[in-house]
Amino acid sequence: MNSAKAQIESLAAEITPERYSKLLRALANRTRKICVVLEDVFQSHNAAAVLRNCDAFGIQDIWFIENKYKVKISDNVDMGVSKWQTIHKFTSSSAIFCRSGMPKPKVPQPFESENSRNALLEIKKRGYALVASVIDSSAVSLDSIPVDRPLALMIGTELSGLSPTALELADFKFTVPMLGFAQSFNLSVFSALCLSNLCRRMRELGDSWKLSEQEREDILLSWLSKA
Repeated sequence: MNSAKAQIESLAAEITPERYSKLLRALANRTRKICVVLEDVFQSHNAAAVLRNCDAFGIQDIWFIENKYKVKISDNVDMGVSKWQTIHKFTSSSAIFCRSGMPKPKVPQPFESENSRNALLEIKKRGYALVASVIDSSAVSLDSIPVDRPLALMIGTELSGLSPTALELADFKFTVPMLGFAQSFNLSVFSALCLSNLCRRMRELGDSWKLSEQEREDILLSWLSKA
């Protein structure tokens, strides 16, 4: 027995069988075939709501790109789901916590755009295709985005959506038709709609969405150390 498996058995013995079964059930449904990228979201409750959606759809990895604004997630807001997720952060030197309300628009600084570029290029380097929503009737529908490859769903700031850098680097662009007066959904609803569509179609293709044995072992060991 390798050392990781021995550690897992030792830690599993310290929690109830019911608790361990719950961890295994969640792990069996986790995927890294799709991840979510939050770019410059400034309201923590919005970010927390997206994290809860990610947990519900089995998304393990979330990337925070903090150009102007940092996000602080409270366990009381996200219901503790971030504890079980892999959070990646790229933070610019000028990023601050948004205190309250709607911040005044600020002109992007070159190093903030560079922060987005560095983060997104790293995500691409890991094999993900970047998927962006745009307000453009000529863009394809979400149903047209291929799910036979790793996808990174990008979600932009509440003020203006994704940055020009994110749109420039996007591999796929899609639109969600709005039939009323509003131009877009709020972040939580948008993420749920998109993840529901992409995850359903991805899982229907077979088992390629599942974690590798090594990934399952690493994540389970991390979870047990927190349980």
